[in-house]
Amino acid sequence: MNQINNPHDKFFKETFSRLEIAQSFIEEVFPPDLLERLNLSALKRVNDSFTDEELEEYMADIVYQTEYAGQKTLVTLLFEHKSYVQKYPHLQLLQYILNVWKEERKQRKKLSVVIPIIIHHGEGKWKYKSMKSYFKGLHPSLDRFIPDFDYLLFTLDKIDDNQIANFQNLLLSVTTMLLKHSHDKEDEFMKLSSFWAERLNRLDADKQLEFITTVFLYIENALNLTQEDLNPIFTEVSTNVNDIAMTIADQISERVREENTFNHVKALIEKGLDATFIADAFKLPIQKIEEYIKRIKSSSN
Repeated sequence: MNQINNPHDKFFKETFSRLEIAQSFIEEVFPPDLLERLNLSALKRVNDSFTDEELEEYMADIVYQTEYAGQKTLVTLLFEHKSYVQKYPHLQLLQYILNVWKEERKQRKKLSVVIPIIIHHGEGKWKYKSMKSYFKGLHPSLDRFIPDFDYLLFTLDKIDDNQIANFQNLLLSVTTMLLKHSHDKEDEFMKLSSFWAERLNRLDADKQLEFITTVFLYIENALNLTQEDLNPIFTEVSTNVNDIAMTIADQISERVREENTFNHVKALIEKGLDATFIADAFKLPIQKIEEYIKRIKSSSN
């Protein structure tokens, strides 16, 4: 679940890397005292990642920077996504913030203020705790030695569906609703079939075909829903949307078949069976079996 390439992290990174989605999210849900001081017209994506080897397994960082309170004070906004409840989020966030500051010092830049933003969805209730709460029973005289900072927590199950549906930005509305309901069972997810169909048709009308592809890749990879489950949606969407969905389904089926074949061949190779015999049994070119053998050898090194 913690691997950075899981479908939830991948979808989050592909969507929130879009400036318009990040900016719209800030406008819709940020605390007013911060929102009114952030210069969103100067908001820009920072392409650098500040994760190290220890962090990269757990964080899908998306970083934006802007000015604050009418000054050139640089504020770094770290968007971080969690599809599970994390017990000690401050520890990862602090390590990340230190990495940002180390890089800024290396480049002889003024240290920026980092605002960590955690967007949580999925099973389990995330309850915000301060960093000092990790040290229960500590004598008050030691408080000053404990680093303490806040992060912004947005738990999607606490944001009403109607509010999400009324987000001004169409891409943000679809992204947030999908993340919120990504762990739903089929009947719960399909209660929103009218929302999905209407938004997909609007995306098609806006020629957002790349984004539609991203949506269906996420649905296919993360939501465990079949084409049959989604039929009520497909009957209400455009031909373009249907074609994209079917193409992705075919691609994923082909990848699954390919992986299954590889696993069967691997098992036979490990039992010492001859490559020519295996190629004949699977009705595959000998070159394909040789490719599998190379893959097996490289994965074992």
